[in-house]
Amino acid sequence: MAGNYFIVNPAAGHGRAGKFWEGIKDRALRLAPGSGCAITEKPGQASELAEKAALGGAEKIIAVGGDGTFCEALEGVLAVPAERRRAALGAFPAGSGCDLARHLGCPRDGEGLLAMLARGTVRPIDAGRVHYTKEDGSPGVRHFINIAAFGLAGDVAHHIKEMGKPLGGTVSYAVSSLLSIAGARARELRLLADGREISGRYHLGVLANTSSMGGGMLVAPGAKDDDGRMDLVLVADMSRLALARKFPLLYRGTHLDSPGVSLVSLRRLEADSDETVYLNIDGEAGGRLPASFEVLPRAVSILAP
Repeated sequence: MAGNYFIVNPAAGHGRAGKFWEGIKDRALRLAPGSGCAITEKPGQASELAEKAALGGAEKIIAVGGDGTFCEALEGVLAVPAERRRAALGAFPAGSGCDLARHLGCPRDGEGLLAMLARGTVRPIDAGRVHYTKEDGSPGVRHFINIAAFGLAGDVAHHIKEMGKPLGGTVSYAVSSLLSIAGARARELRLLADGREISGRYHLGVLANTSSMGGGMLVAPGAKDDDGRMDLVLVADMSRLALARKFPLLYRGTHLDSPGVSLVSLRRLEADSDETVYLNIDGEAGGRLPASFEVLPRAVSILAP
């Protein structure tokens, strides 16, 4: 397989991705000889399609949908041995959150995205890997490109999983976050950052490889995606009222100057608790602690404007 390979999740963005793809499909497939596309029909299928495309020699694999579609494609590409991995991953944002595209500065219109596909830059960026505990207690492994979080963000992801995103990504995440804050309770966490203990009572921990989460929250505005490190943002124990007051600061990226909010740069984090603490992996509910998180430096090539 040569050329570009498009993986389309037609259900993303309440069906917006499917309509978007129909509007640009013919032009997109003509951009490179040998290009093809596939439509996903079930969760996890994008991983299988991306792995097959990468092994088949695709030059670029483009996820048409949201961050969930991209992350499934990421899993598939990272399943291919590094020495055989030549495909660049790209995102055509047409889903609910699209935080990767926001971080990279990708256009949102069809003309701009086709221009990016034809003339964009391919560069290596880091990815994250998390070994975690599944709901049934068995071990699991997943990768992420934006964030992996625990505590309050895990509660939000579980709430979103149950109610969906009826108001769109940004608004649904905001509403779910406020509901979670209303019942927030800090947990006692055992944390080792590159072997250094930073344990304590925290409401939230976010490991950020890129700057954005939750449909536009600038959780780590200074994060660099290719430096071999992650930014760990921690929110310490505080009142629910104080949490609610800090919440709007997330959208401006000014929360890091607030009392009780700290940032640690690291390569590896080990996290555990005697309480049940849920995970949020790139916006999706993803098991619970104990978990370990690590950076995979420049593990994947990415298409950017």
